Amino acid sequence: MVPTRTPLGRRIPRGPAARTFHEVLSLVASGQCVHPLGEIAARYNRPPGIVFLPVPDAPTLHWALAWRSTADNSTLRALAQTAADLGPISM
Repeated sequence: MVPTRTPLGRRIPRGPAARTFHEVLSLVASGQCVHPLGEIAARYNRPPGIVFLPVPDAPTLHWALAWRSTADNSTLRALAQTAADLGPISM
């Protein structure tokens, strides 16, 4: 999702590291970086000081549910089944 080179091969410098989504938003809001996010991030997050701009020629971003196999249980399987039953949601 975060390329290291432009389509013409120029290196894209790395900015500060973030471990969580909210750390990314904090870094963006403080002007320390910009970050590509899926459209869903703009739908559910409207922190002050951040502007979400579409990138019309960006590839489609696909999402999937994932969890540790050691955490597998009936509740997680029920959530996965519900998501599968609902199918894709158009944005």
